[in-house]
Amino acid sequence: MDSAKFKNDKQKDVRKYLLTDVASCTFTFSDGLKSRVNPSPDSEIVLVKFIPRVSKSKGFEDRVFKNYLSAKNANELSELCGYDCIKTFTRHFKKCFRQTPYQWMLDRKMEEINSLVINSDITITEIAKMYDFKSVSHLINLYSKRYGISPLKSRSSKLSDL
Repeated sequence: MDSAKFKNDKQKDVRKYLLTDVASCTFTFSDGLKSRVNPSPDSEIVLVKFIPRVSKSKGFEDRVFKNYLSAKNANELSELCGYDCIKTFTRHFKKCFRQTPYQWMLDRKMEEINSLVINSDITITEIAKMYDFKSVSHLINLYSKRYGISPLKSRSSKLSDL
């Protein structure tokens, strides 16, 4: 097949999915969830790409979500998800979540910590112990780097908003 014909066929494939003058669009997924897209008036084109999940990937994700709260580190998560080899687990993990298990677990941990800092009166020292930080300063440094503000300032700014 010559490149001109291939390019022309490809453009026809794209055109059959191109919608113009769409005020809004609602997508209903097989699990019942709905998502609505409302383009801004300035936008000329809204491009939506759906990537179907492979059932294997879905099963892997489900095992990760089911077990990550019980795991203290990536090695434990790997074992809880049924993997003997951490390298194989990490390879599958990166394919599915687009980051390493360590980074993903740290992101979840920091989201939980941020929620505790803002929504509870648990001391930063107690939070550091709950999440197995070696020191309070390590937690404070990591929190400040991630959120641009120390945990105490974050908590006090939330209280002043009330």
